[in-house]
Amino acid sequence: MPYGVANQNGQVHFDEIVTILDLAREKGITTLDTAKGYGNSEESIGSYLKHQAERSWEIITKISDGERNIAAQVQDSTEKLTVCPSTVLAHSADLFLNDEFQSGLTEVKEKQLIRKIGVSLYSENEINKVLMSIIKPDVIQLPMNILDTRLFRSGMLSRIYDNDIEIHVRSVFLQGLFYLPESDLRNRFSDAVPFPEKLKSIAMATGLTLAELSLSWLINLEEVSKVIIGVDNAKQLKVHLETLGKNINPSVFEEALIVYYENENILNPSLWPSTS
Repeated sequence: MPYGVANQNGQVHFDEIVTILDLAREKGITTLDTAKGYGNSEESIGSYLKHQAERSWEIITKISDGERNIAAQVQDSTEKLTVCPSTVLAHSADLFLNDEFQSGLTEVKEKQLIRKIGVSLYSENEINKVLMSIIKPDVIQLPMNILDTRLFRSGMLSRIYDNDIEIHVRSVFLQGLFYLPESDLRNRFSDAVPFPEKLKSIAMATGLTLAELSLSWLINLEEVSKVIIGVDNAKQLKVHLETLGKNINPSVFEEALIVYYENENILNPSLWPSTS
């Protein structure tokens, strides 16, 4: 599906998907994050995987539907992906906290159809509710980046980590906002402008872009198990792979963390005004 505020090319063509995933595999990336609600992404991944001799990819998928049988939904994903997902997440806190959903998800795990269960969350309030749940998730996926450091500052990251729960971070580039030209940023997100600009200057002083600063900070956090990135083409993936190889002085991250921004209307993309 067309995704990301800076996406100018629409849905990724299958030939490009093949190029991206071939490169990812070559460079040691073996985990793919998807969801039943992400357009036809499960089918696209499956179309790629069914032609691969090497089938050791780990697939994380997410379920949004609490009405349908969980085992049937996992089976549907397995058929589309051509492999069984290793991890299944609830796409919201409300769904994960539903007793019937938890029962269904736990049953699927106990039958060894999947290895891990978890939930995709948005806020500290949601995380607190999930941590109090009888069923503990194996994985919590949450949004964080160098502009939105709220969960890091609050100690929530450490709390999840101390509960022996894997942390997977998404929204590393704030759904593409970090790539917007300054004119677009001022037109659409004027309140935020001084803060990314300050972070950009910190990044530039050490030879990084804002996106590189954000990705580098996250991969250096002990609490974070996985960082989820989205790409439109293989060239973008190559840039991110180059970022992973950069040796950055931790003092750069300390300087960046002085910049504190907390406007929920900007940091939560679901609250962004429509551009249509």
